Amino acid sequence: MIDLLLQKARKYNVQRHIRGIESRDFSLIASNCTGTLPYRFLDMPHLSPTVNLFFFAPDYLKFASRLEHYLNQPMGFIATSKYQQGRATHEGHGRYPIGLLDDIEVHFMHYSSEADAADKWHRRAARVNFDNLIFTFTDRDLCTPELIQQFNELPGRKLMLTARPLPWVPCAVPVPAYRGLSEVGDAYTRYDHLTHVNYRGLIDGARTSSALSDSFAGSLNDSVTRSTSSVKGEPALARTISS
Repeated sequence: MIDLLLQKARKYNVQRHIRGIESRDFSLIASNCTGTLPYRFLDMPHLSPTVNLFFFAPDYLKFASRLEHYLNQPMGFIATSKYQQGRATHEGHGRYPIGLLDDIEVHFMHYSSEADAADKWHRRAARVNFDNLIFTFTDRDLCTPELIQQFNELPGRKLMLTARPLPWVPCAVPVPAYRGLSEVGDAYTRYDHLTHVNYRGLIDGARTSSALSDSFAGSLNDSVTRSTSSVKGEPALARTISS
């Protein structure tokens, strides 16, 4: 019971932190659902097509490195993934649509049909703000040290969530809940694990480029105990404009 209350309190604090973001014109170019977490709690349009889907890491780095090229490609669909892990994931999650964008796969895990996936992809792709891009990545889905280095070399603001510290990668933020594992888990559902991520600094352009804020993490963790006495359930999410 205490663990559940702590989880709810931490989730509430992450939501409160994200809702303090002032910007409403940023485009999160994410490798998976976790990377677009701020859109979940802000009343704003999705200014990115990378919502409720994932890429395998090799394809994501291609996509992020040639973003304008891939956003201008028509979305096709394929029956099965070129990746063995992709085929297993596809079979295990209800055979969701798999998009093909030139030479890369887009796994629309949370979409009901190809038509829905293509429609939302193209409408959101047209909204991307190239003047306010933020790239978000994780160490999962066939990520390698070489791909981590490629991500580190991308221009602009970046956030990478990892299971282990990568001190040579300035944008990498380790997630303690996954310490000792080979990759991070589902931090989109368990975003209570992300109380130390400074989304406001990342998105609103704080003077520090780090997405890890010791003072933020401390203030959230200190407030968890106070919050648990009053948390009865998660607050309603902000209305999300997804059209």
